[in-house]
Amino acid sequence: MVSDNIGIYLSGLRSAEKEVRALSMENLVKTGTSAVSDLQTLLEDDNWVIRYRAAEALGGIGDIGSIDPLIRLTSDPKDHVRYMATKSLGRMQDPRVVPVLTRMLSDDHSYTRRIAADGLSMSGDNTIVDLLQEAMKHESDPDVHASLSAAIKKLEK
Repeated sequence: MVSDNIGIYLSGLRSAEKEVRALSMENLVKTGTSAVSDLQTLLEDDNWVIRYRAAEALGGIGDIGSIDPLIRLTSDPKDHVRYMATKSLGRMQDPRVVPVLTRMLSDDHSYTRRIAADGLSMSGDNTIVDLLQEAMKHESDPDVHASLSAAIKKLEK
């Protein structure tokens, strides 16, 4: 049974091999909510790669009990970790993540801003259209600009 191997999959997140880490993360997602507690603990690991993969797995599982720990991770010093926390929150489609995703539109890194716009587009919250339009006025990255535009179009439907 997949859930019997949680310890093995968690150990795999520490592998030097990127492919092993990715496969371990995918297997943790397959275990579902039985891995959530262990993954939430890993969000505080000293190694940013572990925090990244734990956030990715929690987003794949989609357990709303992970929202608050993922929100805290959006302030991580490592940009890759902030990106994955933002992506995972966007997948949750919970109203509590909208203010956080909105804040992430101001992140230093364009890929985090882009994924925040994508997450907001899935929120269904059409009250943020004006905010997205304002963000477009200040956005210089063409990919982020395109994501903001797509989010606006989707929310205006």
